[in-house]
Amino acid sequence: GASMMADGADAGAAWENPLIPNARLRQIHLAMVRARVVAQALGSRRRGGSTLGLEACLVSASVDLGPCDVVSDALGGKVVEFLRGVKLGEALGRGAGVRGPRVTANCGEAARLPATDGIAERIWMALGAAAALKAQAAQARIESRAKSETAGQSGVVVMFAMADEAAPALWRTALTFAAKQELPVMFVALPDARARGSKGRGRKAGQMSAIAIRCGVPGIPVDADDAVAIYRVAQESIGHARIGGGPALMECEPFMVEGAGGKRSPAADAIAGLEQYMLQRRVVTKASMEREAKSFEKLVAAANVASKER
Repeated sequence: GASMMADGADAGAAWENPLIPNARLRQIHLAMVRARVVAQALGSRRRGGSTLGLEACLVSASVDLGPCDVVSDALGGKVVEFLRGVKLGEALGRGAGVRGPRVTANCGEAARLPATDGIAERIWMALGAAAALKAQAAQARIESRAKSETAGQSGVVVMFAMADEAAPALWRTALTFAAKQELPVMFVALPDARARGSKGRGRKAGQMSAIAIRCGVPGIPVDADDAVAIYRVAQESIGHARIGGGPALMECEPFMVEGAGGKRSPAADAIAGLEQYMLQRRVVTKASMEREAKSFEKLVAAANVASKER
């Protein structure tokens, strides 16, 4: 929002990280906050809560994507639709074309692949889209050389998947194919609900990354609650894919504190962690963040009331 951007500029001598500009940090934070508020508003009425605890993964991995890019989502529902560009009024159930808040999450501009029933179909659809984007980029380079022009940016596919959604054998086949074809795709493995729970038990940490590396694809484990780390890994992987460097896999997993007995600290929350990071670097003020959040919460509450009255 404009108010937060202005406050951010007045927050003192902000430390600008060249790898993640302050304006991008504010954009990521705002999208995460909005996603959580919408999820909580929908929680009692719909299955909007499935994205809770995944905001950093869903936002930071896709916020840099543009109209030439494609995203394949592991999760359905109104919160994910909101993150992918659906207006707030529609996300809250008022329906397309009905007057309501036209605010968006402002989280990238990628086109979405259609949902399918099975993970195998979704994986191969994503790889097919990546192959098409690669061919499109090659054709654009030929045409630009003929006209002595610079080719435009090559598109990439970002495919989200729950870590336990597919059998290791399927991942091995898909990753090996993506590596051999040098496809412009980044796979994002999301932690399952058990891994996000207080016990944190589930699959072995780093398992997906290990499979990827054996298939010739860079596999990078990253803290599922660290929005900055996720953004930097995504930025590097997507940038590498755009210039023909091939696929990558980012494995988002809940990192455990040593000696915590397998229990996660309540402080291990992606939004709280990002806010602390931004405050330390004087990117924003606490007052500006609270004002922005309250303003959006009021908008959602008013939209909910209007929706019930219809």
